[in-house]
Amino acid sequence: MEDKKSFNRYFAYLIIVALSIAIVFLIDLLLQYPFFNNIKEALFTVFFPFLTSFFIVYIFHPVLYWFEKRFSIRTWVPTLILLFINIILLITLIEFLIPILRDQFINIFNELPNYINQFEKLMHELQERYHFLDNDKFTEILETIIDNFSKKLGEMLINFTIGFVLFLVRNLWIIIMIPIIVFMMMKDYSIGYEALNKALGKHRKSQWMVLVKNIDEKLGNYVRGELILMGHVFLGNLALLSIAGMPNPLIFALILAITTIIPYIGILLGGIPLWIYAYFQSPYLFIVSLFIVLLSHLSDVYIGQVLIFEKQLKIHPLIIMMLMLIGGAIAGIVGILIVIPIFIVLREIYKYYKPYIFKSKKASS
Repeated sequence: MEDKKSFNRYFAYLIIVALSIAIVFLIDLLLQYPFFNNIKEALFTVFFPFLTSFFIVYIFHPVLYWFEKRFSIRTWVPTLILLFINIILLITLIEFLIPILRDQFINIFNELPNYINQFEKLMHELQERYHFLDNDKFTEILETIIDNFSKKLGEMLINFTIGFVLFLVRNLWIIIMIPIIVFMMMKDYSIGYEALNKALGKHRKSQWMVLVKNIDEKLGNYVRGELILMGHVFLGNLALLSIAGMPNPLIFALILAITTIIPYIGILLGGIPLWIYAYFQSPYLFIVSLFIVLLSHLSDVYIGQVLIFEKQLKIHPLIIMMLMLIGGAIAGIVGILIVIPIFIVLREIYKYYKPYIFKSKKASS
């Protein structure tokens, strides 16, 4: 009888998983119709400011608790201070960093025809040196690839710029609301946490708070660790590239910092555009860029990722690589980015329910 109940329970889990996959697939199909696409945009308009605000609060709420305990002040005081600091940083970003990034991006785009000419010259030299490359069909294919790349890059930049400006204009009121929502969430974060604890306690499930706290701790360590690591990579590479005399260092330091979110290989992937750019600048800058990226990669692998994954989360590098392959195969770049947080949550759920599962198995046997 117990074996039958256990079988029925596992069969129910399989049905739930299958139904979840089917629902996701159906939602994807429905979103292709204009009516449901409008619903999606409406939901995005409603939930985007709240999700963005919650992410900001989730990142910074340990700082608030530290202020509150260290100086014995009310929560709204450090909340106002932190919000004021974030507003100053945002103004600095808009007034100084974005114009510099824009100018550097325009410089690279204006230099692109020169790089294409240098690349074609390099290919002609290789064709003269290695006769098997001296093929009309090969040359024609290569020229077609270069032309298509130039056209698509220009179209992509124009579409991105127009789309970004339209997004800001259309959602300006949402962007204005985010700081207000952040302040309200930060001020009442502890109240919401206690309300959740009471709500679960009413249903005799207060043990779930242990699971929630474990997920909060592990996921918070991962997210905050990645953000701190990205900041270190950005500042370190910006300083090294500027000292080396690399043109447009800010944009390449930003690329390296963003790709750091991909564990172990992210900096190498982010270094490819820098290496290509430095190669067409000078041999000195190419060698220096190789050294800087490899130094950043080694510090990321042997210091940053060790502290985040092995020391705090206790996840082996091989598991991380396997997860990235699975996430990339299922959902591409997005899958690579979200697979590790999903794994952290699922692992904590499994660790929480593992004693109950084995206990029920022993009781049934």
